[in-house]
Amino acid sequence: MYNRSNGIASYGKIANFETDPLKQIVMLYDGAIKFLYQSAADIEAADFAAKAEHSNRALDIVNYLQGVLDLDNSGRVGQSLDDLYSRVRIMILKASTRPDAALMRSAADALRPVREAWEANSNQKQIAAADVHASSSHDAAYARLA
Repeated sequence: MYNRSNGIASYGKIANFETDPLKQIVMLYDGAIKFLYQSAADIEAADFAAKAEHSNRALDIVNYLQGVLDLDNSGRVGQSLDDLYSRVRIMILKASTRPDAALMRSAADALRPVREAWEANSNQKQIAAADVHASSSHDAAYARLA
């Protein structure tokens, strides 16, 4: 049987190998989306034990993402994310109790655009860091030639 505290702990172990906090967030979204799609497939296969495990893991991740929001300092973006996580959590619970595979997929699909935005932000950060590094290397090489 699935142990919730072990589920989040295992994400922490994996995410800690990744030093970029933005990539860690993308990994959490990837996990939630994956578990929601697995849960939808479990519903269709009438494997309700697996559905419970996968939907609980997705809920753990969504709850974690919502729990780490800094609503005092994040303004409208933070409030929008908080609202999204609340809606997704309700969708998961409804899809799990009915059971409704389409609603479970809708919960995953609701997370996808935000996941893509986090990934784009992470990629932009990497490009900016690479540009700074390349510029610094170029300047250092030029200084040695001068």
